[in-house]
Amino acid sequence: MNNFKIAAAVALAIGGTAARQAAFAASPTPAQCAHGNAAAELYVAGSSAAQPSFATALANDLFDSNGETTISAPAVTGSANGNFKAYCGFAKAGNGAGVATGAVVNVYYRGEGGSVVGALPIVSGKAIKFLDLTPAACQVTNPSVVGLSANVGTTDGWTGCVTTHAVEMGVTDLEPTVFTTPNYPSAYSTAVFGTANKAQLAALTSTQLFQQVFAVFVNTSGLNGGGVGQAIDLSRQTVSNILDGNYSDWSAVPTSTGGAVSSTSAAITIVNREAGSGTRTGASIYFLGTNCNTAYQLSLSDPNPTNDGYATGDVLATAAATPGAITYASIDNNGKQANLTMASLSGVKPSNLAATSGAYDWWFEATAQKGNITSPGGTGIYNWLIGGELANVGTAPHAPDILAIPNLGTNTPTVPVTASTVGGVTIYINPFTRNGNSCNYPGETN
Repeated sequence: MNNFKIAAAVALAIGGTAARQAAFAASPTPAQCAHGNAAAELYVAGSSAAQPSFATALANDLFDSNGETTISAPAVTGSANGNFKAYCGFAKAGNGAGVATGAVVNVYYRGEGGSVVGALPIVSGKAIKFLDLTPAACQVTNPSVVGLSANVGTTDGWTGCVTTHAVEMGVTDLEPTVFTTPNYPSAYSTAVFGTANKAQLAALTSTQLFQQVFAVFVNTSGLNGGGVGQAIDLSRQTVSNILDGNYSDWSAVPTSTGGAVSSTSAAITIVNREAGSGTRTGASIYFLGTNCNTAYQLSLSDPNPTNDGYATGDVLATAAATPGAITYASIDNNGKQANLTMASLSGVKPSNLAATSGAYDWWFEATAQKGNITSPGGTGIYNWLIGGELANVGTAPHAPDILAIPNLGTNTPTVPVTASTVGGVTIYINPFTRNGNSCNYPGETN
């Protein structure tokens, strides 16, 4: 996950707008961002793949030029996966969210648990753990959150700089109705997270946001007797067989053009997200037709579910440390782990441009779910985010995995349309859509 540059904190009085604006070239301090001090807040939970896009949108269009303070709490003290975050800044003039110019605004984003927490707690009305900056000891850029996902992820047993709060905005990588068995979060405590059936998930107030492009990542250490960084090209059917557990060694796996991926024996280790993850659900739908194809019902091979990761950073770190490992994540993670190679599918390297041309179709449409918003200014931030900021091609987060959905908001598909380029990233309006159903084959809109 992207951690934005944390500006040097300076001692500021938490006073009126004039005092805040007087603090030149400085973003808010963690103390200013604490609950009760920020003028406007929103509690967001869900997709870890979409999390960097929210950070980009906030930094570009809600916070002023003093910048964004990213307060990141690793799920394991000392690690860097940053599953609990707070994005904080001074509101820029004319921000569109109804926040007064110069006022402190804070968006808490919990990626821990992924898409599970972007839907289930809203249906059940359960409050879950978020970062808490109220205690003085937690008013640092890396506050301590204690626990391991494998141990407390399904019970929400995090301790340290956390507090319980309702999910005011949920984010899922796909529409909520796909999170049914075998992609239902059955391991999660019903006492803590509640339950939800398909009808209840369908009744959520959902808004399409943007498309996200996904890819397979492989640790090639040991393949061909070599090390990491080897190019790898697989067919969609081959990946299906790997994820279904039909292959155990890379020497038996064919490349997309024939021959073996590895000339030497190299064990395959599948590194999965937990059931309920949007990234995992998308992979199972795309490669195995899970709950989509009535002719067969396949699901991801997961012999050791207790080892599953609860956030994108978790599975990437595990795969990077495991020779021969294969996992899946959004393409903006390419290069974040030096030991992982992003695989091509049938000769096509995953990219936004390849997706808009129809050459690469492993992408899904993220959605937002509206919860019970009680935080001051929260409704304004929510309406700003879903009312165009995250969807319109002109303001969509300039992240390497994001495509604008055709005919959504102001998005008019043509050849495709190219928007402005920010930070070397170009956003396209994809001429193809799944029309709100992840089981649909991508169709062109006119």
